[in-house]
Amino acid sequence: MTRFCRFFTLFLLLTGLLAPARAHQVDSVELEFLRTEGKWNLEGLLDIAYMLPESRGVEGAPPLLRPEVIAAPPAEHQRIVREAENTMRKLLKLRYNGKELPWTIQFPDFEKEPLELPDETGDWALMKAIISLEAQPGPGKLMVSWHDDQQSELIVIIEEGDQLGLLSVSSGMSDTLLNVPAPVADSSEKDATPAATTPSRRSLAESWIVSGFYHVIPIGLDHLLFIVGLFLLAPRLKPLLGQSLLFTLAHSITLALAVLGVISLPSRLIEILIAASIAWIGIENILIKELKPSRYFLIFGFGLLHGMGFASVLRDKLGDLTGKQVALPLIGFNVGVELAQITVLICATLVLLPLRRWTKEVQLVGSVIVALGGLFWMFERIFA
Repeated sequence: MTRFCRFFTLFLLLTGLLAPARAHQVDSVELEFLRTEGKWNLEGLLDIAYMLPESRGVEGAPPLLRPEVIAAPPAEHQRIVREAENTMRKLLKLRYNGKELPWTIQFPDFEKEPLELPDETGDWALMKAIISLEAQPGPGKLMVSWHDDQQSELIVIIEEGDQLGLLSVSSGMSDTLLNVPAPVADSSEKDATPAATTPSRRSLAESWIVSGFYHVIPIGLDHLLFIVGLFLLAPRLKPLLGQSLLFTLAHSITLALAVLGVISLPSRLIEILIAASIAWIGIENILIKELKPSRYFLIFGFGLLHGMGFASVLRDKLGDLTGKQVALPLIGFNVGVELAQITVLICATLVLLPLRRWTKEVQLVGSVIVALGGLFWMFERIFA
């Protein structure tokens, strides 16, 4: 009876976690970093519904439509501007050498008479925002921090000459936006203003590794559950690392092809098939007793499918990047995903250690939970 109660409690806990989960529903705010005379600016378009407290983070809340916002009375326009500024001030922090910098924000669309809003394919209501702060003397680092309880990401586009770079800052994280070096020591250049530099390729790569990790832990519960399903069939770390690498190789292929526009499938279909793959792994774990070579082909095939799912997240973040420019984000993102998968496998191994006496029971109950989670998501995505 004690054993039954233990596993029943585990079952209730994990199934309770599945109910509120929504896979890969990550909002992002995309801004472009620009340097002008004496100013550092961040400019971009904001989703008005995402900025307002009554619709922000509310599941199923409809988007605001462009004609509706334009037709709203002046008092509502003033409220939108006020709430958008309040939201951005909660989300965005800028620091230089550890000191928080004050910044101003403008919404030029709402300064026009009559009001004009940017065109958008779905006619959603977007607004342009310009965040400005005074350029600071060097040496030092300009750090950007993003604090969002809705698990969104800040994507900063950095243009340096003919090169475009992308900085991805996950919620609760900080990253370097600009380096201002010390003045040149040569006496003939003592009064020279040091040239500020954008983040190095290493820094940009690190930000994309963090982004890839973040899309599995904590927000990619469907991807995480798939990895747990792989673990439960044969919970031995060495073969599991091989399976994880094979899975990453597969989803990196379709992720790259989808981001480059070579292949494309409806995102809803992909999400349904991903859920079905989770259910399949859980059910197969119950029916077979040992790892067979056919499992590796299955993992590779499902990896191709999951890569298409990641593409729906990554494609919008890459903006105007093309060709070789997407290499760094793709590699960094995939490395982050693989590190997250290894973390999941190591944690699962550590959790199983004190439960070694009940390994078979853990495998059975865990596989049932994986299968139920996949079936739940599949039917939800079909009928939602």
